[in-house]
Amino acid sequence: MSRQLKILHTEASLGWGGQEIRVLKELIAFKERGYSVALAAPEESKIAKKAKKHNIKVFEIPIHQRSPKIAFNLRNIVQKHNIDIIHTHSSRDSWHGLFVKKLTNKVLVRTRHLSTPVKRNFFNKILYSSADYLITTGRHIKEYLITVFPEISSRIESVPTGIDTEKFYPNSAIPFSKKEEVVIGCVSVLRIWKGHRFLILAFKELVQKVSDIKLIIVGDGPQKNNLVNMVKELGLIEKVEFLGYQENIPDILAGIDIFIHPSTGHEGVPQAVLQALAMKRPVIATNVGAIPEVIIHKQTGILIPPANPREIKNAILWMMKNPDLPKKLGENGRKLVEEKYSLDKMVDKIEKIYQELINS
Repeated sequence: MSRQLKILHTEASLGWGGQEIRVLKELIAFKERGYSVALAAPEESKIAKKAKKHNIKVFEIPIHQRSPKIAFNLRNIVQKHNIDIIHTHSSRDSWHGLFVKKLTNKVLVRTRHLSTPVKRNFFNKILYSSADYLITTGRHIKEYLITVFPEISSRIESVPTGIDTEKFYPNSAIPFSKKEEVVIGCVSVLRIWKGHRFLILAFKELVQKVSDIKLIIVGDGPQKNNLVNMVKELGLIEKVEFLGYQENIPDILAGIDIFIHPSTGHEGVPQAVLQALAMKRPVIATNVGAIPEVIIHKQTGILIPPANPREIKNAILWMMKNPDLPKKLGENGRKLVEEKYSLDKMVDKIEKIYQELINS
């Protein structure tokens, strides 16, 4: 029966970041395993465009809006195409999915991607308690949600995002550039809570101590203009390079000497951190959200408090002064990803959840 299961993912987000990348990964992986998969998303969303390129069926509906007509439209899609499982990802589309579940009695799964605090109120209790199953992207998020909604404890599991260990393999990557200086790198969407401004402030102090050093910031997002202006104002324009959105992340990571993830909150287990670990990069990351589940201090990386430029600077200097440390961290990080955070392991766990829900 598993090969005939029909799964509809819904995503209200218009942007493109870790959450949307994970949803697309799941769609592609389950399609490759023989499942019938489809996506319901706004026509203008980036995930809709990218899913089409992978020959995934996309139902273009404005699921990011609140109109009841959208929920009825989604219900019609579910009934017409005999969908077995509705898998939602953002708050807005999760409400539409819940409405459809009530009308059709289909299985409803929701993934909670972020560690943003949730209040226990009437509406959130309905939203979180009514899904047949909840998936989180980190153990920290799972444990937190159980404290807020104890009634879901038997219907929730942490399934961190998996990394394609063949794609992110250090020996097969080609460094994006040849360089003389030490390259510090950050890969993420340019949102305010990703903490880039604290990294830039730390780098300002760092260049006063180390001359042959460079910072590259990979990604795009709403904070780009603010960050570019900040770099100009601090006189760092010759030392900081904004590469924008990039597809060749393995090659980018291969050219980075020290990887920084300076987020200040909302994190599950960030894909960028796992990708850096898979590429044997030494990682410095903040101890927020589920990050400490993969960055074990002095074993797979260096953990520092958030929003603290001095700690970022000191961690970079410490790593540079201990040349054996980056290699040790890189080897341990790669081993961790291979053992616990591969793409196949993520898909296996989700597949098991789907099968148990259908069989029960």
